[in-house]
Amino acid sequence: MANVRLMSTDTLPESERLSFWNERIRAWDQFSRLECVPPDGPAFHGLLEYADLEDLRLCKLKIGALSVNRPQPQAWEHYRHALNIVFQVKGHSRLEHCGRVVLLSPGDWSISDTRFSSHVVFAPDGVEQLLLMVPAARLHGIPIRDNFTARSFSSRKGLGKLIYQFLNATFTQLPHLSEQSERAVAGTIHQLLSCSLLELLGDDPSTSVGEALHLRARAYILQKVRDPALNIAQIAGALRCSKRYLHLVFAKKGNTIEELIWELRLEGCWNDLKNPALAGRSITEIAFSWGFNSYPHFSRKFRDKFGHSPRSVHADTVKGAQHVS
Repeated sequence: MANVRLMSTDTLPESERLSFWNERIRAWDQFSRLECVPPDGPAFHGLLEYADLEDLRLCKLKIGALSVNRPQPQAWEHYRHALNIVFQVKGHSRLEHCGRVVLLSPGDWSISDTRFSSHVVFAPDGVEQLLLMVPAARLHGIPIRDNFTARSFSSRKGLGKLIYQFLNATFTQLPHLSEQSERAVAGTIHQLLSCSLLELLGDDPSTSVGEALHLRARAYILQKVRDPALNIAQIAGALRCSKRYLHLVFAKKGNTIEELIWELRLEGCWNDLKNPALAGRSITEIAFSWGFNSYPHFSRKFRDKFGHSPRSVHADTVKGAQHVS
């Protein structure tokens, strides 16, 4: 069960609010060098609810007027490369990032990258945001181009709306989710976000026809990767192109459709076998849930990719889960 934590200045004297906020927010790895400066005017106030869901961090922010500067990490600094996804719920904010400026209004969402500096200004009338922090490593190699950060996308329709509604509903139900349900929900969030990013990349005017097809194919594979019957004929039929052309598109990227499918399935199995909440599931059950239909084939592929047998990885997880309990 995810633990929803609260950070609030409501009960503090006005003179102590900003120092309290800075101290608490800088305790997060991503924000260790954050600089918060309130403008002249009403006293600062802030409220942050947050919870970790697997490797995701989900937050609800309510904040008054504030200017926030995050310097670019230095080469020697340890930090987690992540994407910050911001959904504007109420009020207005201004984001400067990667040489661009974007104004966010209710119904907008945007992306920032922790590798680069950013400057955010929250309007005096008060701002509410829903934030999602995602490790970049979990995006399955989806390229996040510089021109996709600090842009305004709509959460009023399509996948943007679906992701916002799902995140909002997830946050309210976190106290009622079992550990196994948390894993499934986190997987759904990863999948929805990956599909949305791939869709946006495919719609980018600078994307060639071949690259757009490659991105749409990746999005389709992400949705269907657990289906043991997934093959190139099914993918080509869904995308309304020939199998030969699809092969050529992937060949230009230096891999094959089959390689991508196996890679995604193996990564899914690795994550499940390392998850203490799933320690009670058998290796075969996990492998078959990710589209494998032969244990010897799965075990060989797994060892080739990770250098460990699935049995040894699973045994370590079971031992760790028993130690915790």
